[in-house]
Amino acid sequence: MTEEFSFYDNTQAESSDSSKSYEKDLYKKWFRSKTQSGFLSIRPWFQGLKLRVDIGKTSSEGKLISSTNVFLDIVDFGAYLRAIVNGTAATAYPASERLGVPTPEGFVSYGGAKIDGKPISRIFKSHHWQNSDNTYDSDSFVFKSGHFGARLSDSGAFIPDMKNSLSVDSIKVTRQDIHSISYIVDLAIISHVSNRTDWYEI
Repeated sequence: MTEEFSFYDNTQAESSDSSKSYEKDLYKKWFRSKTQSGFLSIRPWFQGLKLRVDIGKTSSEGKLISSTNVFLDIVDFGAYLRAIVNGTAATAYPASERLGVPTPEGFVSYGGAKIDGKPISRIFKSHHWQNSDNTYDSDSFVFKSGHFGARLSDSGAFIPDMKNSLSVDSIKVTRQDIHSISYIVDLAIISHVSNRTDWYEI
């Protein structure tokens, strides 16, 4: 895949991973094709109402080659997944050249953190899968996560340098997978807010 992440500066600062604790995987998928293998892992971070999405590549022997994680707002991502399941995502999440989303039913999330004292922009993108002939398959999606060198704006936003790619990983996700992920994210949200009356006071 030759696509690059597009620039958009409406980001919010995130604290370093070192002070966070994460629950077990809500969802994990392993994949293997003729050319590559890897995994998709989704874990909740309820203290911040976010999901930690980790996409990685493994060797034919099962050894980790690369891994790139991002943090997504659990409500925003949950709403996106639900819209796909309900058949309303093409209208609610149209293609956007400005955001670098080439197909309907696309989603982009921008964030960042200081890692080892350096600002790092973290970008997640989802849209229809691109075939080798550059056509798009609406029955499948690509989830992409990327880390890029960044600078901090006066407001504290992480502005990515798209030419300074530090880590990028992607995975093919079927529409059936989306239904499973959406359902378990919904269950996680409902369970959390049902047991925490102060869940919105983050």
